Amino acid sequence: MLHVTNGGVAAEAIAAAQIGGDVLAWRDVLHEGPVPLGVTAAELRLVRAHFLARCGWADHRAVLRELAQRDQRLDRAIRAGEEIVLWFEHDLYDQLQLVQILERLAFEWASPRVSAVLPGDYLGVMSAVDVVAHFAAAREIGRREIELAARAWRAFRAEDPRAIEQLLEDDTSALPDLAAALARHLEQFPDTGSGISRSERQALEVLADGPLPFDELFTAAQRAEQALFLGDAVFELYLEELAAPPRPLVERAGETWLLTAFGRAVLAGEADRVRERGMDRWLGGVRLLAPRRVWRYDPTARRLVPPAE
Repeated sequence: MLHVTNGGVAAEAIAAAQIGGDVLAWRDVLHEGPVPLGVTAAELRLVRAHFLARCGWADHRAVLRELAQRDQRLDRAIRAGEEIVLWFEHDLYDQLQLVQILERLAFEWASPRVSAVLPGDYLGVMSAVDVVAHFAAAREIGRREIELAARAWRAFRAEDPRAIEQLLEDDTSALPDLAAALARHLEQFPDTGSGISRSERQALEVLADGPLPFDELFTAAQRAEQALFLGDAVFELYLEELAAPPRPLVERAGETWLLTAFGRAVLAGEADRVRERGMDRWLGGVRLLAPRRVWRYDPTARRLVPPAE
Protein backbone atom coordinates (compact mmCIF):
# COMPACT_ATOMS: atom_id res chain seq x y z
CA MET A 1 0.00 0.00 0.00
CA LEU A 2 1.22 3.49 -0.88
CA HIS A 3 -0.06 6.56 0.96
CA VAL A 4 0.51 9.86 -0.91
CA THR A 5 0.08 13.19 0.83
CA ASN A 6 0.99 16.88 0.65
CA GLY A 7 4.25 17.09 2.58
CA GLY A 8 6.34 16.13 5.55
CA VAL A 9 3.98 17.12 8.39
CA ALA A 10 1.03 15.20 6.97
CA ALA A 11 3.30 12.25 6.12
CA GLU A 12 4.44 12.11 9.75
CA ALA A 13 0.83 12.13 10.96
CA ILE A 14 -0.06 9.21 8.68
CA ALA A 15 3.04 7.25 9.69
CA ALA A 16 2.31 7.85 13.39
CA ALA A 17 -1.16 6.32 12.96
CA GLN A 18 0.54 3.00 12.09
CA ILE A 19 -1.86 2.16 9.29
CA GLY A 20 0.80 0.28 7.36
CA GLY A 21 2.31 0.83 3.93
CA ASP A 22 4.76 3.37 2.57
CA VAL A 23 4.14 7.12 2.86
CA LEU A 24 5.14 9.42 0.00
CA ALA A 25 5.25 13.21 0.49
CA TRP A 26 4.29 15.07 -2.70
CA ARG A 27 6.15 18.36 -2.24
CA ASP A 28 5.60 21.12 -4.80
CA VAL A 29 3.99 24.56 -4.59
CA LEU A 30 2.14 24.19 -7.89
CA HIS A 31 0.12 27.39 -7.50
CA GLU A 32 3.39 29.34 -7.83
CA GLY A 33 5.61 29.47 -10.90
CA PRO A 34 5.37 27.82 -14.33
CA VAL A 35 3.43 24.59 -14.86
CA PRO A 36 3.18 24.68 -18.66
CA LEU A 37 1.15 22.38 -20.85
CA GLY A 38 2.76 20.43 -23.69
CA VAL A 39 5.90 19.21 -21.93
CA THR A 40 6.87 15.72 -20.83
CA ALA A 41 6.94 14.66 -17.18
CA ALA A 42 10.74 14.88 -17.21
CA GLU A 43 10.66 18.36 -18.75
CA LEU A 44 8.11 19.51 -16.19
CA ARG A 45 10.39 18.31 -13.38
CA LEU A 46 13.18 20.46 -14.84
CA VAL A 47 10.88 23.49 -15.03
CA ARG A 48 9.70 23.06 -11.46
CA ALA A 49 13.18 22.39 -10.07
CA HIS A 50 14.52 25.51 -11.75
CA PHE A 51 11.70 27.64 -10.32
CA LEU A 52 11.96 26.24 -6.78
CA ALA A 53 15.73 26.71 -6.76
CA ARG A 54 15.47 30.25 -8.15
CA CYS A 55 13.12 31.15 -5.30
CA GLY A 56 15.77 29.93 -2.86
CA TRP A 57 13.54 27.18 -1.49
CA ALA A 58 15.69 24.23 -2.56
CA ASP A 59 18.96 23.21 -4.17
CA HIS A 60 18.36 22.61 -7.88
CA ARG A 61 20.04 19.20 -8.08
CA ALA A 62 18.54 17.99 -4.82
CA VAL A 63 14.98 19.00 -5.66
CA LEU A 64 15.24 17.57 -9.18
CA ARG A 65 16.36 14.26 -7.69
CA GLU A 66 13.51 14.35 -5.16
CA LEU A 67 10.90 15.05 -7.86
CA ALA A 68 12.24 12.19 -10.00
CA GLN A 69 12.24 9.75 -7.08
CA ARG A 70 8.72 10.83 -6.14
CA ASP A 71 7.40 10.24 -9.66
CA GLN A 72 9.20 6.92 -9.95
CA ARG A 73 7.70 5.66 -6.68
CA LEU A 74 4.18 6.50 -7.83
CA ASP A 75 4.78 4.95 -11.25
CA ARG A 76 6.00 1.73 -9.64
CA ALA A 77 2.84 1.57 -7.55
CA ILE A 78 0.65 2.12 -10.62
CA ARG A 79 2.44 -0.50 -12.73
CA ALA A 80 2.39 -3.05 -9.91
CA GLY A 81 -1.30 -2.53 -9.17
CA GLU A 82 -0.38 -1.52 -5.62
CA GLU A 83 -3.17 -0.07 -3.52
CA ILE A 84 -2.87 3.74 -3.46
CA VAL A 85 -4.41 6.00 -0.83
CA LEU A 86 -4.41 9.75 -1.53
CA TRP A 87 -4.53 12.07 1.51
CA PHE A 88 -5.24 15.64 0.43
CA GLU A 89 -6.83 18.61 2.14
CA HIS A 90 -9.38 21.07 0.72
CA ASP A 91 -7.08 24.00 -0.05
CA LEU A 92 -5.54 25.09 -3.37
CA TYR A 93 -2.07 23.70 -2.59
CA ASP A 94 -3.48 20.20 -1.99
CA GLN A 95 -6.13 20.13 -4.70
CA LEU A 96 -3.57 20.91 -7.42
CA GLN A 97 -1.37 18.07 -6.18
CA LEU A 98 -4.40 15.76 -6.11
CA VAL A 99 -5.37 16.43 -9.73
CA GLN A 100 -1.74 16.12 -10.85
CA ILE A 101 -1.54 12.65 -9.32
CA LEU A 102 -4.96 11.50 -10.54
CA GLU A 103 -4.14 12.71 -14.06
CA ARG A 104 -1.27 10.21 -14.17
CA LEU A 105 -3.77 7.42 -13.59
CA ALA A 106 -5.76 8.49 -16.66
CA PHE A 107 -2.88 7.38 -18.89
CA GLU A 108 -1.15 4.72 -16.79
CA TRP A 109 -4.10 2.89 -15.32
CA ALA A 110 -3.17 -0.67 -14.34
CA SER A 111 -6.30 -1.37 -12.27
CA PRO A 112 -4.85 -0.56 -8.84
CA ARG A 113 -7.28 0.15 -6.04
CA VAL A 114 -7.23 3.91 -5.49
CA SER A 115 -8.99 5.67 -2.64
CA ALA A 116 -8.88 9.19 -1.27
CA VAL A 117 -9.03 10.69 2.18
CA LEU A 118 -10.45 14.19 1.72
CA PRO A 119 -10.92 15.35 5.31
CA GLY A 120 -11.89 18.99 4.82
CA ASP A 121 -9.43 19.73 7.63
CA TYR A 122 -5.66 19.76 8.15
CA LEU A 123 -3.96 16.41 8.56
CA GLY A 124 -0.96 17.75 10.44
CA VAL A 125 -3.04 18.72 13.49
CA MET A 126 -4.98 15.45 13.71
CA SER A 127 -4.46 12.84 16.40
CA ALA A 128 -3.59 9.28 15.41
CA VAL A 129 -7.17 8.28 16.30
CA ASP A 130 -8.58 10.89 13.91
CA VAL A 131 -6.21 9.81 11.12
CA VAL A 132 -7.32 6.17 11.50
CA ALA A 133 -10.99 7.23 11.46
CA HIS A 134 -10.50 9.20 8.25
CA PHE A 135 -8.65 6.27 6.69
CA ALA A 136 -11.59 4.01 7.49
CA ALA A 137 -13.89 6.46 5.69
CA ALA A 138 -11.73 6.79 2.55
CA ARG A 139 -13.76 7.09 -0.65
CA GLU A 140 -13.14 4.94 -3.70
CA ILE A 141 -11.72 6.75 -6.72
CA GLY A 142 -13.01 5.72 -10.13
CA ARG A 143 -13.12 6.91 -13.71
CA ARG A 144 -15.41 9.86 -12.97
CA GLU A 145 -12.93 11.38 -10.51
CA ILE A 146 -9.92 10.62 -12.71
CA GLU A 147 -11.46 12.15 -15.83
CA LEU A 148 -12.42 15.32 -13.92
CA ALA A 149 -8.91 15.56 -12.47
CA ALA A 150 -7.31 15.14 -15.89
CA ARG A 151 -9.48 17.93 -17.29
CA ALA A 152 -8.71 20.19 -14.30
CA TRP A 153 -4.97 19.59 -14.63
CA ARG A 154 -5.08 20.51 -18.32
CA ALA A 155 -7.15 23.62 -17.58
CA PHE A 156 -4.75 24.77 -14.87
CA ARG A 157 -1.79 24.36 -17.25
CA ALA A 158 -3.47 25.98 -20.28
CA GLU A 159 -2.19 29.26 -21.72
CA ASP A 160 -5.76 30.57 -21.68
CA PRO A 161 -7.04 30.53 -18.06
CA ARG A 162 -10.65 30.67 -19.23
CA ALA A 163 -10.37 26.90 -19.44
CA ILE A 164 -10.65 26.96 -15.64
CA GLU A 165 -13.79 29.08 -15.81
CA GLN A 166 -15.28 26.65 -18.33
CA LEU A 167 -14.50 23.76 -15.99
CA LEU A 168 -16.15 25.56 -13.07
CA GLU A 169 -19.35 25.95 -15.07
CA ASP A 170 -19.69 22.15 -15.22
CA ASP A 171 -20.33 19.53 -12.54
CA THR A 172 -17.23 19.12 -10.35
CA SER A 173 -18.92 17.23 -7.52
CA ALA A 174 -16.79 14.14 -8.12
CA LEU A 175 -13.98 16.04 -6.39
CA PRO A 176 -15.93 18.10 -3.86
CA ASP A 177 -13.16 20.55 -2.88
CA LEU A 178 -11.86 21.26 -6.38
CA ALA A 179 -14.18 24.08 -7.48
CA ALA A 180 -13.52 26.30 -4.45
CA ALA A 181 -9.77 25.75 -4.79
CA LEU A 182 -9.68 26.67 -8.49
CA ALA A 183 -11.92 29.69 -7.89
CA ARG A 184 -9.39 30.83 -5.29
CA HIS A 185 -6.59 30.32 -7.83
CA LEU A 186 -8.31 32.78 -10.21
CA GLU A 187 -8.18 35.39 -7.44
CA GLN A 188 -4.38 35.23 -7.62
CA PHE A 189 -4.50 37.01 -10.98
CA PRO A 190 -3.98 40.78 -10.72
CA ASP A 191 -7.30 42.51 -10.21
CA THR A 192 -8.84 45.00 -12.61
CA GLY A 193 -8.78 47.94 -10.22
CA SER A 194 -5.26 47.95 -8.80
CA GLY A 195 -3.22 45.17 -10.40
CA ILE A 196 -2.70 43.16 -7.20
CA SER A 197 -3.80 39.64 -6.31
CA ARG A 198 -6.10 38.76 -3.43
CA SER A 199 -3.16 37.50 -1.37
CA GLU A 200 -1.28 40.73 -1.95
CA ARG A 201 -4.34 42.82 -1.12
CA GLN A 202 -4.80 40.98 2.16
CA ALA A 203 -1.20 41.74 3.13
CA LEU A 204 -1.52 45.43 2.20
CA GLU A 205 -4.82 45.77 4.07
CA VAL A 206 -3.21 44.47 7.24
CA LEU A 207 -0.27 46.87 6.87
CA ALA A 208 -2.66 49.79 6.32
CA ASP A 209 -3.34 49.62 10.06
CA GLY A 210 0.36 49.97 10.85
CA PRO A 211 3.75 48.22 10.58
CA LEU A 212 4.07 44.63 11.73
CA PRO A 213 6.79 42.00 12.10
CA PHE A 214 6.64 39.18 9.56
CA ASP A 215 5.05 36.50 11.74
CA GLU A 216 2.21 38.76 12.86
CA LEU A 217 1.65 40.02 9.32
CA PHE A 218 1.53 36.50 7.91
CA THR A 219 -0.94 35.31 10.54
CA ALA A 220 -3.21 38.35 10.15
CA ALA A 221 -3.25 38.17 6.34
CA GLN A 222 -4.24 34.50 6.42
CA ARG A 223 -7.29 35.12 8.62
CA ALA A 224 -9.22 36.20 5.52
CA GLU A 225 -8.77 32.78 3.89
CA GLN A 226 -11.50 30.16 3.94
CA ALA A 227 -8.87 27.47 3.29
CA LEU A 228 -5.22 28.14 4.11
CA PHE A 229 -2.96 27.31 1.18
CA LEU A 230 0.04 29.62 1.64
CA GLY A 231 3.18 28.76 3.53
CA ASP A 232 5.31 31.46 5.08
CA ALA A 233 8.03 31.04 2.42
CA VAL A 234 5.56 31.85 -0.37
CA PHE A 235 4.15 34.78 1.59
CA GLU A 236 7.66 36.14 2.09
CA LEU A 237 8.21 35.85 -1.67
CA TYR A 238 5.11 38.00 -2.23
CA LEU A 239 6.41 40.63 0.16
CA GLU A 240 9.84 40.69 -1.47
CA GLU A 241 8.24 41.17 -4.89
CA LEU A 242 6.06 43.99 -3.55
CA ALA A 243 9.16 45.59 -2.01
CA ALA A 244 11.23 45.43 -5.20
CA PRO A 245 11.91 48.57 -7.28
CA PRO A 246 10.59 50.50 -9.06
CA ARG A 247 7.98 52.04 -6.75
CA PRO A 248 7.80 49.48 -3.93
CA LEU A 249 4.43 48.93 -2.29
CA VAL A 250 5.96 47.79 1.01
CA GLU A 251 9.25 48.30 2.80
CA ARG A 252 11.16 46.34 5.42
CA ALA A 253 12.76 48.05 8.38
CA GLY A 254 14.70 45.39 10.25
CA GLU A 255 12.15 42.70 11.15
CA THR A 256 9.17 44.98 10.51
CA TRP A 257 7.17 45.49 7.31
CA LEU A 258 5.34 48.71 6.48
CA LEU A 259 3.16 50.11 3.71
CA THR A 260 4.59 52.77 1.39
CA ALA A 261 2.68 55.76 0.03
CA PHE A 262 2.51 54.02 -3.35
CA GLY A 263 1.23 50.85 -1.70
CA ARG A 264 -1.49 52.86 -0.02
CA ALA A 265 -2.45 54.43 -3.37
CA VAL A 266 -2.64 51.00 -5.03
CA LEU A 267 -4.73 49.66 -2.18
CA ALA A 268 -7.15 52.56 -2.61
CA GLY A 269 -7.42 51.97 -6.37
CA GLU A 270 -5.69 55.28 -7.14
CA ALA A 271 -2.73 53.60 -8.86
CA ASP A 272 -2.22 50.37 -10.79
CA ARG A 273 0.64 48.10 -9.82
CA VAL A 274 0.93 46.46 -13.28
CA ARG A 275 0.92 49.69 -15.27
CA GLU A 276 3.35 51.41 -12.91
CA ARG A 277 5.77 48.54 -12.33
CA GLY A 278 5.21 45.93 -15.02
CA MET A 279 4.83 42.21 -14.37
CA ASP A 280 6.47 38.92 -15.36
CA ARG A 281 4.88 36.09 -13.42
CA TRP A 282 3.58 32.57 -14.03
CA LEU A 283 0.33 31.18 -12.67
CA GLY A 284 0.07 27.57 -13.80
CA GLY A 285 0.26 27.60 -17.58
CA VAL A 286 -0.29 31.36 -17.89
CA ARG A 287 2.63 33.74 -18.18
CA LEU A 288 1.58 37.24 -17.11
CA LEU A 289 3.91 39.51 -19.04
CA ALA A 290 3.21 43.26 -19.04
CA PRO A 291 2.14 45.25 -20.89
CA ARG A 292 0.44 43.06 -23.50
CA ARG A 293 -0.10 39.65 -21.90
CA VAL A 294 -1.65 40.25 -18.50
CA TRP A 295 -4.90 38.51 -17.67
CA ARG A 296 -6.82 40.27 -14.92
CA TYR A 297 -9.50 39.20 -12.47
CA ASP A 298 -12.65 41.25 -11.89
CA PRO A 299 -13.58 40.60 -8.24
CA THR A 300 -17.05 42.11 -8.67
CA ALA A 301 -18.05 39.99 -11.66
CA ARG A 302 -15.83 37.14 -10.44
CA ARG A 303 -14.57 36.67 -14.00
CA LEU A 304 -11.27 36.87 -15.84
CA VAL A 305 -10.62 39.76 -18.18
CA PRO A 306 -8.43 39.00 -21.23
CA PRO A 307 -5.34 41.08 -22.01
CA ALA A 308 -6.16 44.33 -23.81
CA GLU A 309 -5.39 44.26 -27.51
